Amino acid sequence: MNENQAEGKGKGIVGKAREALGTLTGNEDQAAEGRADQAEGTVQQGVGGVQQGIDNVLGRTGGQEKVAGQGDQLVGKVKEGLGNATGNRDLQAKGKAQQGTGTAKEGLGTLKEGAENLLGGDH
Repeated sequence: MNENQAEGKGKGIVGKAREALGTLTGNEDQAAEGRADQAEGTVQQGVGGVQQGIDNVLGRTGGQEKVAGQGDQLVGKVKEGLGNATGNRDLQAKGKAQQGTGTAKEGLGTLKEGAENLLGGDH
């Protein structure tokens, strides 16, 4: 299990607890935040699965870096969207930051692929 898978699983567990607490106390905002946490965790676990699959097949290549960056961008967009939907400014900001990180990783992967092509090797 990689970092994204572990973090995603943790977010899902916390989200279930927040949703249950919000439901029990009648706090719909807290319940909605819990559902948002669960959705974010599910997406992050999926990204982690893709990253692990790429690591298993390709190893540490430029392609892997690009896909990891694209995964970060996707998770960031989901976080930002959930933040917009729930009015959670912290989640919006985290989503925007993660999108920026993903863009940087994707660019690094492109550079790495170019170097791999110039050197004529896969790694």
